[in-house]
Amino acid sequence: MNHTKIVTLVLAVLVLVALGHHQLVRVSTNRLNTNLVPAADAAELSNDQGARCVGTGTWHFVNNQIGAVLPPGTLTATFSCGTEQATAFKVNPNGNQQFVVETSGDCALEDASTDLPGRLVLSDFVCAAGTPTPTPTPAPTP
Repeated sequence: MNHTKIVTLVLAVLVLVALGHHQLVRVSTNRLNTNLVPAADAAELSNDQGARCVGTGTWHFVNNQIGAVLPPGTLTATFSCGTEQATAFKVNPNGNQQFVVETSGDCALEDASTDLPGRLVLSDFVCAAGTPTPTPTPAPTP
């Protein structure tokens, strides 16, 4: 066998291995993903990871650049104090969807995603500082 045939044969085998791997990954991903929208199309938070509120926080997320008017999606927001889910409370005519999540305590935003395509941003949040617990004054000793 000459050198050109060997190189061609090796390249053909590599292409077959790559195609097989691609198919295997696709099948594995589809088995794990039970959403109607593939995971690759889900919007992931693109800003403000680490934003923090100590008190009562009202977090306003917008999933924009969806490209179509779709039924209200679901947002999953992960905070240092727990995970919250919300359904879009507003679907704009351009397809943008808005979500609000409330937290209490010392909460930092770690991540968020929706089950729809687009670009997810934390539009704004309001933090009402918690009321500090008063420190009792010790009674004087007689």
